[in-house]
Amino acid sequence: MSKPTAQQVHIDQPLTNISIAYLPGDFIAGMVFPNVPVQKQSDKYFIYTKADWLRREAGPRAPGTRARRGDYGLSTAQYACLERAIAKGVPDEVVANADQPLRPLEDASRWCTNQLLLEVESDVQSDVFGTGWSSSATPSPLWSNNTSTPVDDVETARNSVVSSIGREANVGVMGRGLWRYIKQHPDIVERIKYTAGPTSPAIVTIQAVAALFSLDKLLIGIAINDTAAEGATSTLAYLWGSHMFVGYVARGPSLLEPSAGYVFTWQQRQASRFREDQERQDVVEVRMSWDTKLTATDAGYLIKSAA
Repeated sequence: MSKPTAQQVHIDQPLTNISIAYLPGDFIAGMVFPNVPVQKQSDKYFIYTKADWLRREAGPRAPGTRARRGDYGLSTAQYACLERAIAKGVPDEVVANADQPLRPLEDASRWCTNQLLLEVESDVQSDVFGTGWSSSATPSPLWSNNTSTPVDDVETARNSVVSSIGREANVGVMGRGLWRYIKQHPDIVERIKYTAGPTSPAIVTIQAVAALFSLDKLLIGIAINDTAAEGATSTLAYLWGSHMFVGYVARGPSLLEPSAGYVFTWQQRQASRFREDQERQDVVEVRMSWDTKLTATDAGYLIKSAA
């Protein structure tokens, strides 16, 4: 007598508590430069002439005479927010036939949102690790070499910033491709081990390295980007590469304060859903308008291609 097989007593069904998706994680763009909400898609902002504020012009005043006169220059720069958008169609048949835990409309919204967040991340990365800064250098030897001196190189960057704007650098941004060498660098481990307890291991954390570099905040960019065309073999790379930015960034939109950069946002991220009757589908759309600007190029220093 034959017995029922496993295939006969069980019909495979999708699991409802697990699914696999590759979402870019831990975006840092929103923590690099302050967000400035604006009322118009394009507009101007004022820039005071730096030399006029750092030059000493006050002097003695004799009784009965006027005080020495001085003045400062003023110019403007412009931002222009460009809208980016992405949409995905979700046919009625897909919604009606989707098994748990699939949620076609919610998943489409999440996918579109991540597409825009990746665009913001790429835009900020292009400016932060671009060629716009007044000062930059490639360390020698590179930080992937155990004989290199990353602490001294960062101090060179910090000194460049403070000698240019009179404020200490407070923010560092580093790509994951560079962090993997820093967290194992013998000089870093040697310095941090003295902060650990007698029975505790010397763990190189982001916070510990930020303190070692005398920075209020150290951000590590771990987002990856696939540059291959759809259907082609994936070509993956760290979006933030192997560079480090050191600079002074305002804690928020500020008057009379230098800031390495701002992200001007005209329309915050908006999601909408509309109907296409002829196609018998709903369309999920996400859009956002922004412009990333280096607003004080002398307030930043780029340590480029450090590994």
